[in-house]
Amino acid sequence: MAYNFNSSAWMSSWELSKAREEPVAIISVKDLQLQVIAGADGWTGDWVKTTCPQQPALVSVSLALRRPFKKASEDDDIAGDTIHYGLIKIAIMDAIRAYHARGINPEFATELSMKSICIFIASVLIRRSIAVGRNVNWFSVTIMLPKSSLRGAGASLTAQSIFKNPSLEEQEAGTLQSIGHIGESSTLRLHDLTVSTIIGLLPKERTMKQNVVANIEIDRWVGHGDLHWDIQQIVVKTIEESSFQTLEALAERISKNIVRHSLIPTMIKQASRTDNWDELADDYEEVPWEKTLVPKLCPIVKVKLEKPSIYIDTTPCVEMSMDIRPSCDSPYFSLWEGYKRLHICPRPLIGTLTDWIAQEHEGSKNGTSSNVAGVNRKLDGLQPNLAKTSQDTEEVTAQPGEHPENPKDGKSPRLDLNQKLDGSQTDTSIYDDTEEETVALPKEHPKTPKDGESSIVRDLERKLKTLQRNIAQLRKTTQDIMAPRKELDDEESTTLVGIGQKLDAFKQEFADAQKTIQEIVVRQSPSASKNL
Repeated sequence: MAYNFNSSAWMSSWELSKAREEPVAIISVKDLQLQVIAGADGWTGDWVKTTCPQQPALVSVSLALRRPFKKASEDDDIAGDTIHYGLIKIAIMDAIRAYHARGINPEFATELSMKSICIFIASVLIRRSIAVGRNVNWFSVTIMLPKSSLRGAGASLTAQSIFKNPSLEEQEAGTLQSIGHIGESSTLRLHDLTVSTIIGLLPKERTMKQNVVANIEIDRWVGHGDLHWDIQQIVVKTIEESSFQTLEALAERISKNIVRHSLIPTMIKQASRTDNWDELADDYEEVPWEKTLVPKLCPIVKVKLEKPSIYIDTTPCVEMSMDIRPSCDSPYFSLWEGYKRLHICPRPLIGTLTDWIAQEHEGSKNGTSSNVAGVNRKLDGLQPNLAKTSQDTEEVTAQPGEHPENPKDGKSPRLDLNQKLDGSQTDTSIYDDTEEETVALPKEHPKTPKDGESSIVRDLERKLKTLQRNIAQLRKTTQDIMAPRKELDDEESTTLVGIGQKLDAFKQEFADAQKTIQEIVVRQSPSASKNL
């Protein structure tokens, strides 16, 4: 387990699992509780030389055997065909002591990491001939830091190695430590990050936040340090600031933000020690990536998202995987655009991630990238307001004997799944759900609004529909401008600025309309209470 990215044996966890022999037996020590110095915990955000805290860690080691421990079972005693778990536990504890013996002032902060701890543990296991030998075909070391996050269950790193069955000639020619080694992998994970956001297609999901649970994997992780603090910040802020309708769109946005604002800058910095980046083209499509160290450093980003609150009887889940190795055949090749100008997101980040990303791209001509980001933020920001206003309008205009959620004819307003998924519209379609669910109507209902108020509401409803159409047209105009990959001219840049100004005006009109509708609802409430 050398963690040498120049090794051809470096694999993803999936590739390693396919290359493994099926184990006959597995010996494990699980969740050994220790205190380690591994950088920041969930509160400090970063490590400081003089105050780097100790935090709890759970260490697990597993060894797979290719032959059964027949003699040990027959003699009911420790024999050479098995590995005593007590020796594994002692090796782990000795490795942690050796790790701490270096002191807490390393030359590089990356030495205070889960990967560094895993290397120490693996080295002791190999040196004591516990994790190698003719009978061992795989071993795994996992360290979990449960207090490294305030938003989830913690971060972990799993390192694995596999071995082939060496021949007699190989045993005579090689040392015990190197015999049969054919592959290794390393996977960084963030567990159960829980963030509240606007997500979903249903009208109620556009007005109320719900929890999204995210599990992140950085597979084939070769980089120095762990980066889990930086990645967690990006994931949390991406979810908090979003208002997508699908988990699929949110998962891809999370993956892209992790890649562009954490992984690519880290890999470029690491590869710059051997590659001369000043001589490479600024255009990512013209870079001979295969001649650089980058393809060997590129991990695979995996995102798993869950919405546990939407259903009582199940939890919907979406998973995606993104291999970011730069190749013209890759669907994610465009993520390398502007690779020389990308920076790691500062931690802690003051303000929103969206604003920071827009600020990072202000170097473009006339600030057009920033303008586009601002327009998109304003369009996204109007989504929940549109839905809330539509809901209030339904409540005010409901007729006696009719509830907004249960109209008198058995029809129920539901979100049209064929509508645009960009979130700029909240039109609903009607379908018969009488057989699907039945909700009892209230015994009493508010009186019909006064004629003047009904007229106001109808006017507001017509105005809202007009504004929705205008917003959809503005979004289309923005997409048409940005579709060609080119520098924007002055006219197009001016158009984007104008769109942003119109959206500001629309937002104010929405606010005024919502205020008027809410005032009408409040005036109706006393009369409704008297009738109850």
